[in-house]
Amino acid sequence: MPNPKLSNQPSLDDIVEFGNTLHRSGCPPYKVEKFTQHYARQQGMPSMVQALPTSINYQFPEDNNKVIMKRLEPASIDLSLLAQTIGRLERSDSEISQTPFHYPKWAVALANLSIPPAYLLLIGSTLEAIGFATILGLLVWGCQQVLTGRRTIAVEFIAALLTGICVAGISSLGYPIPVYALCIAAVVLFVPGLSIANALECLAFNDLVSGTSLLGQSMLTLIKLFIGIFMGLHIGETMWGVSDYLTYTNDVPTWMHIAGLPVISLAIGIIFNARPKDMLLGFPVAILGMWGPYYLGFGSGWIVGTWLTTVIITLYGTWMAKRMHLTGSIYILQGIIILVPGSRVLVSASQSVFEQPILPIPSIGLSALFMFAAIMAGQITAYSIYSPKIER
Repeated sequence: MPNPKLSNQPSLDDIVEFGNTLHRSGCPPYKVEKFTQHYARQQGMPSMVQALPTSINYQFPEDNNKVIMKRLEPASIDLSLLAQTIGRLERSDSEISQTPFHYPKWAVALANLSIPPAYLLLIGSTLEAIGFATILGLLVWGCQQVLTGRRTIAVEFIAALLTGICVAGISSLGYPIPVYALCIAAVVLFVPGLSIANALECLAFNDLVSGTSLLGQSMLTLIKLFIGIFMGLHIGETMWGVSDYLTYTNDVPTWMHIAGLPVISLAIGIIFNARPKDMLLGFPVAILGMWGPYYLGFGSGWIVGTWLTTVIITLYGTWMAKRMHLTGSIYILQGIIILVPGSRVLVSASQSVFEQPILPIPSIGLSALFMFAAIMAGQITAYSIYSPKIER
């Protein structure tokens, strides 16, 4: 007679692998719990799941309360893997291609090079700075290739440090560049926009442990970037000599400003390995994330505009996820990353220390705090109106 415990083991392994894959691909912890519990019920093995940013605990009441604890690395973002994994809820394993989707290395490298100039196109800068931003993008990409494995913990700091030294050298040659804006543009890829968005989403749904952990990780990343830029600029000034720094100026024509949005949206999709059709379906929220807070306030200010923009982005992502049988995070990503003010906090810290107007935005640090609150309120409002399918 077969041992029932042994016969259940393949199902347990499958459920654990499902939850671990969701976590690894960047799914918010509270959604990892819901999706995994739903998948376990489908497998006839009801479970209780507790997911945190660096661990998952599985408990199976019908298998003598067996507990499986997994310690995991902090999640990276892989949207195609996330879509493929969630697709297992709707289709059997035999119907799903197990071949992972990845963009070629040259496309990822090109995306890394294009983000810094695209960011400057969006916020406004000098044309010379936009040209140098592409070269700095190559520098940052090189840092990512060299600092791998256990050394990845230092990639943000080293990239920011080298960026500061190089930008100080460029400035010493007399080129008209806004130094601090160029530094931030070069490392804006590392600004944890999605981590902040996931943290706010977890906090909005009372997952306080995961929310505060993700927010803490995000703040540590921002500190590494800021300290790296600060030290790099001072080292560069010592090496190359002190020069007069250009304050905020904008030579970007309107058509280039508009063109920067699809460029940065496409680059974000490639870096986070989103499928082409998902990038296309998510592009409307990128437009909303960029210009929504300015035009949807209807005379009530940008805080109301941010709240309404977040509501629309979340409703659209949830509706699209229901149609595509996936999760709204895939379609919300592009808009939320552009909307979430991760770079705004970095700009605030630099502006406070260096006493230079990097962007023409008064009280930028306080505005970032209000923007966080408006985004949280928008997500709560949207999910109360139209909850995800998995929660119905």
